[in-house]
Amino acid sequence: MNSTIKNTLELSVSELSVSIKNLIEDNFGYVRVKGEIGRVSNPVSGHVYFDLKDKESVISGIVWKGNASALEVKPEEGLEVVCTGKVTTYKGQSKYQIIVDNIEPAGLGALMALLEKRKKAFSNEGLFSNDFKKNIPFLPNVIGVVTSPSGSVIRDIIHRINDRFPSQIIIWPVRVQGETCPDEVADAIDGFHLLEQSGIPNPDLIIVARGGGSVEDLWGFNDEKVVRSVFRSKIPVISAIGHETDNTLIDLVADLRAPTPTAAAEKSVPVKNDLIDVIEDLESRFKNSILRSIQFRETQSKKIFKSFPEIINILKNPFQKIDNLSSRLIFSLKSSVSIFDEKYLSISKILRLSLLSNKLIRLDENVSSNYKSLGIKFSYYLKNFKNRLNLSSGILSALSHEKVLKRGFAIVKDDNLSLIRSSKDVENNQNLNIQFSNNDVLIAKASLKNKE
Repeated sequence: MNSTIKNTLELSVSELSVSIKNLIEDNFGYVRVKGEIGRVSNPVSGHVYFDLKDKESVISGIVWKGNASALEVKPEEGLEVVCTGKVTTYKGQSKYQIIVDNIEPAGLGALMALLEKRKKAFSNEGLFSNDFKKNIPFLPNVIGVVTSPSGSVIRDIIHRINDRFPSQIIIWPVRVQGETCPDEVADAIDGFHLLEQSGIPNPDLIIVARGGGSVEDLWGFNDEKVVRSVFRSKIPVISAIGHETDNTLIDLVADLRAPTPTAAAEKSVPVKNDLIDVIEDLESRFKNSILRSIQFRETQSKKIFKSFPEIINILKNPFQKIDNLSSRLIFSLKSSVSIFDEKYLSISKILRLSLLSNKLIRLDENVSSNYKSLGIKFSYYLKNFKNRLNLSSGILSALSHEKVLKRGFAIVKDDNLSLIRSSKDVENNQNLNIQFSNNDVLIAKASLKNKE
């Protein structure tokens, strides 16, 4: 064996791993590595593990939990990126890896590829469907604006709304680019639904706006958090991100897309003066319509009145007929009165007071005779009824049990006061109630002999 090899320092596996680790970390500081993200793992620990590969090699990448939430671009499989980090080794498996601090898309092509991938996924979920889009209110009382508090965008929106139809505007300031942009925009949209809890009215409409910029500048509005917050919003949302040629995913999920922030303000409220002109025009047209209707009816009424003769001419003949009838009626009444007078005088001559007196006498005699006859018949009926009643009372008395008891008989009853008619109905030593004619009751014990 070669003496040089024999005199080499003997190391343990751990010592060798630590030496390799120190060697790599000492010779490689921070590096920027370009590649395509492969398998991505997101365990409950919060760390992110992924593979960074090209056509020939693969290296492991790790993003610690503290950096994972701050990444502007999240690791997604198939995305071409540039990772900035520190090369180190994992001695437990003797492999090297990169501790990643930042991830950037590897050029515009990578971002567009990722954008198309997200767009396809959201579209398959139905997030862009018109079935879920809400109508923009015609005249919102309160408008919520999600944008940067500085810059020309917010000034343009406020100025345009005040020019068209002054409304209450609530501004929710956010960063419109950078790593915190998606979270702030999503929180603002969700927060507008909770204002009533603090005594501030919820807006009737939300405008999300920012000025133009590069794809990288607008990338926060392609984030999944922002897309989903707009989709679940119960308040209609107008998206006004960048210029007309800029396209973001929030534009597709919003209820209405405006090409610019100024256009969003124009779409949110009508022009007050135009509404006043329209109302005045409608009022004028309504008045003219009523006047025309009145004039038309007046003209028609005059034509109708002209087609009829005058009332005095219509009533001439009826008046004449009434006069004739009244004259005939007076004459007829006079004739009738004369005829009745003659008949009355004729009857009065025939009628004599003596005749009436004789008739009254005869009627009085008939009434007296009938009264006497009725009295005789009623007295006979009462006498006959009395005799029949006396006869029935005698028969009833003769048949009464009291008469029988007075002749020496008694009534025997058991304890239930039921009549006992035969000794067969009596048991030895049975209590008997014996009633006499004076209604005295004797209680005795029955004693039967030779009862079969």
